[in-house]
Parts: sequence; structure tokens; C-alpha cells
Amino acid sequence: MMHRIFLLGPQGCGKGTQAVILSERLGIPQFSMGGLLREAAAGTDELAGRIRAIQESGELVPGTVVAEVLRARLDKPDCADGYILDGFPRNQDQYDSYAKHDRPTAVIVIEVPRDVSIERIAQRSRIEHRTDDTPDAIRRRLEIYDQDTEPMINNYRAQGLVREVDGVGTVEEVSDRILGMCTIQGGC
Repeated sequence: MMHRIFLLGPQGCGKGTQAVILSERLGIPQFSMGGLLREAAAGTDELAGRIRAIQESGELVPGTVVAEVLRARLDKPDCADGYILDGFPRNQDQYDSYAKHDRPTAVIVIEVPRDVSIERIAQRSRIEHRTDDTPDAIRRRLEIYDQDTEPMINNYRAQGLVREVDGVGTVEEVSDRILGMCTIQGGC
């Protein structure tokens, strides 16, 4: 079965960790748009220069560029049996860019209460010594998720693609829920 899985949820829900586990269990690659854009920006071609200029200006990379980078990655042979996209789409622009070319087979939304998100991000910040995880910055990113990403989830929900999973518990408990949900609810 061809898997085109989007893994979404608020910051701190564990989607990056769960994407790695799901990738290993399904034998398909996982990646995030942020990682793909950083990789593309490190290149020496014209596209790399455009991405670096946009990022250095502090602007968000437009959907057309995101789509170009994503399409190049999805055309690689290791994606022949599918892929997992961590944290994509984040907004309407990304949703529209992807929808022009493809459709996910499942959108897994890891749900956690707001206070759990904030605590997990704060803990990550202490461990990784991240300076961008201040309480105000965390709240702002969660507001952006509510404003920009939730509508994309609702679009996929209307298409019958959303599988919601409780993200509270151990890493293993959450990954077991995701895998169980995928097999019970018609696959991912």
C-alpha cells in the first residue's frame, strides 16, 4: 500500500518523534518541510539562493517554492512506497500547493492539551538550551497553529482523512495508538 501520511499536531505533541518511529515500522522515509528547506538552502543552485534570501529576510518561504522543494524530494526512489511528512501543511498556501499534485492517504493529528504542549516545549528548551522557546514564543506558535494549521486539518477532516490520536502518555503508548489506529481505521 502506498502511504502518504501527514503527521500534524501542536508544537510539543511529539510528531517528530512519532514520525521517526512510524517511518521505521512502515519502512518509508519521513521528513519535515523545515528540514527539506534547510537542506535545499545549503545547496549551491539558484533555488538554494532564493530560499536563503527569503529565510534571511525573515519571511516565510512561499508555497510555490515549498512545493518545488517537496516535489523534488518526493520524486526520489525511496518515496516509491510512500512517505511521512512531519508538520505539513502548516497553512493554506502549503495546503493548496500540495493539493495541486497529490492527496495524503491519512492525516494523523496528535492531540495534547495546551498545558502539556507548553510543558513539553519548556522541558525541551531546558535540555537543548534553546533560546527561542520562551513562554511568550511558545504561546505565539500555538496561536499560529490554531489560526493557520487547524483550518487545514478541518479541510482534511471533511475529506475523511483525519485520524486523531491522544498524544498524552509515553512515546511507546502514543506510537502503539498510532499504529493500532492505522490498522483499525482503514489504514494510513
